[in-house]
Amino acid sequence: MNGRRLALSGAVFSLPQPIFLVIEDVGWWQGYDGAAQNEPFRTGFCRRHCLDDYRALTRLARRLSMRLAIGLVLGEWDRTNFLKDVQGATWMGTAWDNSINQGPWLDETAQYLNDHRQFLEIALHGICHEFWQDGQMHRTEFHDASGQMRPEAVVRRHLEAYATLLSQNGLGGFPRFFIPPALYHSFGNGRESMQAILKSFGIDYVATRFSKARLYAKPQHPRLAWECGIGLVERGLSPVNWDVAAAPPRLCDDNSPILALHWANLLHPDAERNHEVVDAWADMLATKAAGLDFILAEELAACWCQAAAYFLADFRKESNSIVIDLGAIPTLPCFTGAIALKIRDEQSQTWHVHGANVVGQTTGEDSTTTRYLLPEPRSTKIVISRNHHR
Repeated sequence: MNGRRLALSGAVFSLPQPIFLVIEDVGWWQGYDGAAQNEPFRTGFCRRHCLDDYRALTRLARRLSMRLAIGLVLGEWDRTNFLKDVQGATWMGTAWDNSINQGPWLDETAQYLNDHRQFLEIALHGICHEFWQDGQMHRTEFHDASGQMRPEAVVRRHLEAYATLLSQNGLGGFPRFFIPPALYHSFGNGRESMQAILKSFGIDYVATRFSKARLYAKPQHPRLAWECGIGLVERGLSPVNWDVAAAPPRLCDDNSPILALHWANLLHPDAERNHEVVDAWADMLATKAAGLDFILAEELAACWCQAAAYFLADFRKESNSIVIDLGAIPTLPCFTGAIALKIRDEQSQTWHVHGANVVGQTTGEDSTTTRYLLPEPRSTKIVISRNHHR
């Protein structure tokens, strides 16, 4: 199902599927994939990363009018080598020495990220992505390959260390979004769950693949779930492999609101040509969202709210009106907010909204208007009709 459409009085109404861009594995300074040498799965890139690689992400965000989520791995940002005391955090263990990555680029890039927060939102991805037990690398940092969560004390210590890395580099408070490394995750065991731990650190959103997670209980919907106050969205497949550099733009037709890419996909071996790669992706996504069936989510919360409406709302015709029934959407902050509705009406009829306030409106090509509807307090039903009163 690509988009949800209804026709009424010569107009077409669409509850569009959101598209939101999540970039994983940002933050490494070394580009090479170290997995064969007992080091982390990095970006598999042919060179060191640099400030221009962050500028490329900002350029893409500007082109899409979207605040991208960047899944940050921060181990190579350690300024004091304190990770030597964090169990399982690095391949060197107590001999951890990050001096190769300690240089002026840390201050320069941290300042850049702070100056461009309106375009790039830091998401938790991990310290060094993997976990080292008795000196041997295991996938992944917070769960093993079967989706078994590592001991709670270890998980909490890693999250505390992540907060320390943010603080060392002046990168602000703890993120509100978690992307599990390699998508090994678990769901459904309530107070014993990873979600319970994440919530205690301030996480509100998780994107993962339910098919790869250990499920102690069935998700409430194949694409959307919630636990301990956290909203989980199906991340879907990446359209290109994680280590493909300068990837040509393409999408997966998997009905996921998340477009998950990896940093290398958007970068050119010659950093001065990064713009060629991101511009191609921006052109493709803008074209995809120009019709009725899709919309580019402007930021994280907008994606989750639109996804909740798209997957859970009852969208129907009733008594010469269009109804968006929100009764099945849980009253969680992560699923509440303005809902985008697209209307193609070549007759330019006047449509009235009941049960919600119109908080924004844009007009595109082909007589298509996008209205942003914020449900009124305690309202679970939005009605669009040509009449002022029902």
